[in-house]
Amino acid sequence: MDVTIKKELDTKQELLALGLFEDEKNMYKDENPELNDELKEAIQKRYFKHGFGEIYITKMHNSAYKKIIVVSLGKKKDFTNEKLRRTMSIIIKLMKNNKYDGFTSNILVLAKKAGLKDIDIGRSAAEGLFLSNYDFSKYVSEEKRKHLAKKAVLLWNKEDTLLKKGIKTGIIIGDATNLAKDLVNESPSIADSDYLVKTAKGIGVQNKKVKIKVLGEKEMKKLGMNALLTVNKGSSNPPKLIIIEYKNGKGPFTAILGKGITFDTGGINIKPTGYIEDMKMDMGGAAAVLGTMKAIAEMNVKKNVLGVIPICENMINGSATRPGDIVTAYNGKTIEVKNTDAEGRLILADALAYTEDKYKPKTMIDLATLTGSVIIGLGYYVSGMVTNNDELGRKLEESGNASYDRVWKLPFFEEYQDDMDGDITDLKNLSGKADPRAGGAITAAVFLSKFVEKSSWAHIDIAGTAYLKEPRTYHQKYATGAGVRILTYYLLK
Repeated sequence: MDVTIKKELDTKQELLALGLFEDEKNMYKDENPELNDELKEAIQKRYFKHGFGEIYITKMHNSAYKKIIVVSLGKKKDFTNEKLRRTMSIIIKLMKNNKYDGFTSNILVLAKKAGLKDIDIGRSAAEGLFLSNYDFSKYVSEEKRKHLAKKAVLLWNKEDTLLKKGIKTGIIIGDATNLAKDLVNESPSIADSDYLVKTAKGIGVQNKKVKIKVLGEKEMKKLGMNALLTVNKGSSNPPKLIIIEYKNGKGPFTAILGKGITFDTGGINIKPTGYIEDMKMDMGGAAAVLGTMKAIAEMNVKKNVLGVIPICENMINGSATRPGDIVTAYNGKTIEVKNTDAEGRLILADALAYTEDKYKPKTMIDLATLTGSVIIGLGYYVSGMVTNNDELGRKLEESGNASYDRVWKLPFFEEYQDDMDGDITDLKNLSGKADPRAGGAITAAVFLSKFVEKSSWAHIDIAGTAYLKEPRTYHQKYATGAGVRILTYYLLK
């Protein structure tokens, strides 16, 4: 989509999208008395309600536009960057449904009047446009593909330097999030370990500050990454560990790690019907890391960032790992595999220990579609977070709230710390308490923490936010790209 800033509304576009605050008494009376009268009547007769997100559609006499849409923005004092994203998604949804190519709007000017900062207005508007204009149509016949908006001409009558900077950033973040969506939505027969390696190398080709290193099965065996390798024993697709180095600053790396299970059958503890069908989404963490590395490289972020992606496929054959098998992880700790469907923590364990040992990052953040328990606790609106550093947790919460890719901090009390201790091994991959499901999102994080020694560390469980069964605001059905925006906002700060 082409986004243009102009000092006047563009009459060449098919759709005019106007905003209206609930407490605005002059409803375009000066600009268009006919529209003012029509809106007053619509409000009185309740054709048009003032709650945020309500819309009124009209076609004025002698209008240059095919349609005029008035979007209720709610009360001016309550208007936020997130509401700006959602407002843009409302406009894009109408355009897609009516097969319009372009629109012009005064929404940005109104966002400024509501007190939002120029750079935030640009970024949030662009994110709303690009995230809502997404469609995964690769396998859909031409006549069934959704129409996508092609042009947005946005009114802005002030200095536009910061606004344009925000728009550029928002477009990059939106595109990177959409890349993550593509990877998760892709067929698991296509999006295997080699496909993710190819995607990572594509990011490296586009930016000289990015270097890609890939460890294969032989290298990982020599390194002793047996926790990771045991997960892939039942698959014919090779395991990989992708390492993306982005050097553009001073000091140690900030490492971001993403769980990359390209398909999860559950292994011998096989998932039941109703749960297994969507398990291509189990590499949502890997997709988020790839999207984030793409975004920060394109934005030339002045930091050193390391992306680490362990990739396996949890399948079943005669060689598959059994419940009761014992493996020794990279850091020398022994693990009893109590449940083969608790595999994400195994591959992340080796990735965390290896990353800390070899690269000495100050901070490590891992993202994973790790547990069903986090969905039981938090639903589909927010990701769960566990951290060993309160300051890191605070910064991630701030970045999540700003991007609306939100996290909720879960407790990490000392009483949880022995929940994953083994009976005949150092650790086991499932809690040994009376009900192993109790606090499952927390105990999974406890397991991961045993593979972090010195770094500030945070674990973000995106199992509930990475994949939706129903569309919501600017999120389509299925992949959301969860993790890209919170990480990008965090690294930008």
